[in-house]
Amino acid sequence: MKTDWRFLALWAFAAAATGYALSPGSEEQLAMLARDGRSSEAASELARLLALGRRDPAFLAAAARALESTGNRVLAEDLLERYLLERPGDVQALDWLAGLYQASDDRPGATRTLQILVAIEPTRARLSALLDLYRTQERIDEERELLKSIGDEAMLRPGDIERLGILLSWAGERDAALAALRRADALMPAGHETGRIVLYDLLLATGQGTEAAERAGRWIEVWRDKPWLGVHVVRRMAARGDPASALALGAQVIARSPGTRFYLARVVAEDGNRRVATALLDDWAQGATEPSSDEVAGYVAAAHVVGDSLALWRKASLILSRPGWFEAHVAIAEALSLRYGLDAIAPLRPRLSFEALRRQPLFAARLALHEGNPLLARHLIEGVDPARLAGAARPEWLALLGLIAGDEAALATLGDLLRRDRLPTDLIPNQLRLAQRLGNAAEQHLGLNALRRRTQSPAPIAAQARVQTRAQADVEPGARRTQ
Repeated sequence: MKTDWRFLALWAFAAAATGYALSPGSEEQLAMLARDGRSSEAASELARLLALGRRDPAFLAAAARALESTGNRVLAEDLLERYLLERPGDVQALDWLAGLYQASDDRPGATRTLQILVAIEPTRARLSALLDLYRTQERIDEERELLKSIGDEAMLRPGDIERLGILLSWAGERDAALAALRRADALMPAGHETGRIVLYDLLLATGQGTEAAERAGRWIEVWRDKPWLGVHVVRRMAARGDPASALALGAQVIARSPGTRFYLARVVAEDGNRRVATALLDDWAQGATEPSSDEVAGYVAAAHVVGDSLALWRKASLILSRPGWFEAHVAIAEALSLRYGLDAIAPLRPRLSFEALRRQPLFAARLALHEGNPLLARHLIEGVDPARLAGAARPEWLALLGLIAGDEAALATLGDLLRRDRLPTDLIPNQLRLAQRLGNAAEQHLGLNALRRRTQSPAPIAAQARVQTRAQADVEPGARRTQ
């Protein structure tokens, strides 16, 4: 008996809250005492009946129902356990007890009860509930053995079949795992991936690369919003030493997620499969569409990791040969110079037009200085509006301005921009420091006033505007006052 006698008073209170009449005789007397609020007497009567060995199923079942109706699940569970000692094969009572355990989140109790139920009379619902309990408690061996014991596949959910395959693969039972995972592949929703990734890796591990490639090709078509899965299958196929299949799968991934190309090439190269990585980059920028600056930078970064310098410079030459691709022309030159230095792009320099360079004036100014042409550099840098630059580029513009024009000219440019309200707020502290260093009090005063004005809280400004509006309304002829 698992119930302590200290719970008897609770039983009596629960019985008092119910309107149920128990079976005739002593049970009826107990119910009447409880209904009349005579809890102490009811508790004594219940204790007496149990002490006398009262174990008839009708009494125990009726008492359990009374307790459940008042929310005393734990005590109801105890009486049902007592009932089942008398009628161990009562499926209805077992279902009832399992439900009580689940409602009170007693996982071990629910598991124990469902094990008995599944052994006596298995159904899909009972089996699913027991499997879920095994899973949440990480009772992997019991879960696997139960799944293996089910001969009728209709008793299992598709996810259960997939889970069986995964558990079998963990246990090293490869053939059985493959059989289960193939069945699950046919049953699971199109976009599902967990069991399919396990199946794919298991097929490769057992030398069945052709089937793995064929299945992965179908999956990639429906993994449009999960490009990382495509990256995985390409990497694994390349690692297996099947470049043709890896490239075919890679082409599918890139076709559905073009932004994946450079990351895919980098990780494949880092895995040691540079041949496949080079081929993944080879057909980039082959069409009639000009690539963006970000794409160009991504290509150079990936090609650098791949390490095929000849392919990289061939691609740069190809881009520079495309007329009208001015953004891409200067982007490839800048990306290469950032990676390898300005001297490295000397062979490409004659093919860089001024029309291309003016698209990236900061880079063009650096290049002009490097080539000993300060007049061109100054012309380029003075034509830049810092308000249109990204925040990260503004310090570079200011540094180049001082380097090319000198501090006095730089301060004059900053002051002119301040007067025209074109100097970004984040550059005003630089203007103040420069004015202070040069001892220019007038420019320092200008910068301080601008900084105070821009950093003033918007709340006082709004309040001041409201005051001015009201004052104007007060003096205007015919203005209507509002209370």
